[in-house]
Amino acid sequence: MKLTTLTIVLLFILNTSAEAQLKEAAQLATLSPTILVIYSDIDNYKKSHYMVSTIGYLGSYMILESKWKAALLTLLLGATKELVYDEMLGRGEPLWEDMKWNTLGVASGVCLYNFTQILKGEF
Repeated sequence: MKLTTLTIVLLFILNTSAEAQLKEAAQLATLSPTILVIYSDIDNYKKSHYMVSTIGYLGSYMILESKWKAALLTLLLGATKELVYDEMLGRGEPLWEDMKWNTLGVASGVCLYNFTQILKGEF
């Protein structure tokens, strides 16, 4: 409840900010569901896949400025980690469940960013 209230207050305050700062601050405000996942009872590796994918999507969107290119890049990074780090280097076991959490993180980032665009009236 506190995080939801904080997100709403941040979005209200951001309406008075400069346009360039508004875009970046709104993207950072969408991280509140990621914070909820971090403090949940989900297994630690699932949390990290979700969190890195959500933050990675928002960061790559700031660079690429195309939500679908950013989503594709983030998913490719997750798949590369599974193939190279886990499979080829033998440091772990590549799991489809990890890719599921990567996909959920990217989907969360896309939905939350679209939500902030609707609130700003730019969607």
